[in-house]
Parts: sequence; C-alpha cells; structure tokens
Amino acid sequence: MSLWRRKAEREERPKSLSPRERVWRSLRHQPVDRVPCVDAYFLPETLQRWEREGFPKGAVVSEFFDLDLVCLPVDCTMGWRRQVIDETEDYRIIVDPDGVTRKHWKVYTTTPQELDFPVKQPKDWREIRPLLKAHEERLPENLEAQVTHARERQRFVVLSFIEPCTLARKLLGNRQWVESLQAQSPTLDEILETGVRLIVETVDIALKRLTVEGFRQSPCDGVWLHAELAYTHGAFMTDREYRSVVLPYHRQLVAELKRRGLAVMLYTQGNALTFLKSVHKSGFDAVLPLESFSQNDLATFKRTYGQRTALGGNISADRLMESDEAAEREVSEKVRVGLGEDFSGYLFCLDRPVPPSLPLERYMKALSIARSIA
Repeated sequence: MSLWRRKAEREERPKSLSPRERVWRSLRHQPVDRVPCVDAYFLPETLQRWEREGFPKGAVVSEFFDLDLVCLPVDCTMGWRRQVIDETEDYRIIVDPDGVTRKHWKVYTTTPQELDFPVKQPKDWREIRPLLKAHEERLPENLEAQVTHARERQRFVVLSFIEPCTLARKLLGNRQWVESLQAQSPTLDEILETGVRLIVETVDIALKRLTVEGFRQSPCDGVWLHAELAYTHGAFMTDREYRSVVLPYHRQLVAELKRRGLAVMLYTQGNALTFLKSVHKSGFDAVLPLESFSQNDLATFKRTYGQRTALGGNISADRLMESDEAAEREVSEKVRVGLGEDFSGYLFCLDRPVPPSLPLERYMKALSIARSIA
C-alpha cells in the first residue's frame, strides 16, 4: 500500500543578499541569490603578472574582485628570525619562522622544497612548545582597521590558522609525522593539543580586542583552517588513523569555535574523501577546495555529503587556463552541480591557489560566469 507523504516546501531564493549573508546561508544550506566567491590564495607571482595586465599595484584582492570573504592570516609560527643559510644564482636556502628549512628557486615558479624540520627528538619539541602560545603579536597588523573595512562592505570575515595536524607535519617532517600517526606517539598528541589551544586562545584574544574597540556583535564570522593532509590519491593517513588520532582534536577544536559563534572551514589540498566521511563527527561547516585532479568528484560528494557540510571549489585551474570556452564550460557545470536543486551549500573558488599562468581577464570572466548562474 502506498502512503501519502507531504513534501517539505522548498524555501524561496532571496533576490539580493549581502556577501556576509550569502556565505552564512551557504554554510547553513539555505538558498542564496548567487554563488558566494571565496578565493583566498593568490600567489605573489600571479599578482605580479596581473599587474602587467591591469591589476592595480598594491590593491586589496578581495576588494578589487568584490569577493564575498575576507581571509585574515594569523601567525602560527615560533617567530624565529628568517635566516638565509645558502644562496646561488638559481636558489636560496632559508630557515623560515616556522623552523622549516626550504629551498626557494629563483629561476622558476614552484613550491619551495622542504629540506629539514625543527623537531627531530622529544627534547626539540620541549624547547619549541613554549614558543607556540597565543599572544596578540600573532594577529594581523591593523586588525581593527581590516575588520572595520570588511564589515562596512558586509563581507564574511575569517581568521586563517594552520590546522593542528598540519602544524605537526611542519614540525616533525613528513616521514616522522607519518610514523607518529601510525604509532600514535605522545609527542604527536602534545603537538595536536598545542595546535588546538593556540587557535582557540588566539581567537579569544582577537574577539576580546575587537569587542573593546567597539564591535558590538560578531566582529568575525569564522575560522579558516589551512591544512596539508592529503595528496592526489588520498589522505596521508588511513581512515582509521584519522578517526582514532586526529578526529578527536578536530571535534574539540570545532566545538570550541562554534561555542563562540564561529563557522569552521577546512581548506586541504589533495583528496578530501577521508575528511568528508567523518564530517558529521568533526562538524566542519565547509570542506574545500576539492582539487579536480585529486579524484574529488563534486557530483558524488554533493549527493553523499552535501547535506552534512558545504562544499567549495573543484573549479579546475587547468581548465580555466585552456581557453575562454573551456573556462565557461568548467565554471558553468561545476557551479550548477555544487549549488544543486536547493541552490545552496556551495562556495566558488579555484581548486588550488590561483596560478600565475592564469590571465587576469580569464579569472575575471570566471567570476562573472559564476555570479550570473541563476
């Protein structure tokens, strides 16, 4: 016998929203007027090229492109002085403030090669741990002015931190980090705990400082967690290792931030499936940028996890670089899939930091196409 069931009425799409409302509604799976645009990473080489193509030198990226989100980076390093230890015509080897020794190439644009890491044994960690405490100097310069400017334009404001497990990788190095995950070492637990505490206490300092300066309600909207937890074919850990070692800290961190009224967005390159599988436990409001070449299938993710978390990105930078026609197809198809029938739960951004090989005009066209989809 077939039974009648009342269909839930679909909420009407609003005709016009502020950028802040648009992002919040997307995270809450409510219909939006158009897709929110939240690209936050533009490589220096990209901006240098764009300046030759008409981008005003020194302009604020979110302002120039009228992006919906403003991302304010927080210093999560030990504050070590940057030290050049070797230099040739081709490269420069530097110990950065996070303690990682990197080779920076001068002759071509690429991610610096990581050569050495600061924690090799427990005593190294004991010396570094006191340097990873929250304090005001970690916050962006002119924090109040930047937040005021963003609020006047009704943008969604996030503080950007290094995600705790990524902090552990930067301290331990890839090999020791993976071994620590497998062994569930006490040192790794201490680093994860320190990373969570660093974020929560720094957020408290920022909120208190902004409240004192006259922001009555919600000076910030969320926290953006920059993570390096996966590669092309999957996470750097098994599902079991994630659930038993890392997830408890993610859950604790997200709960503390939501208690303060903040949304939490996980930005991790590589294949995001491991983190989406547990998103109902971690509580992340959004997972992005879903690299298209890392086997992240936006349609499958939307169908399987789209009711649990908002999704962001999956716009292939490679496709955008091919031609205007390829860019239009990529943006149109992905934005429609991401928004779905409910026209919500999706954030527009490229699937990786905006590369220098992408022309300014092509990126502006991609934004225009995304915003025109109704």
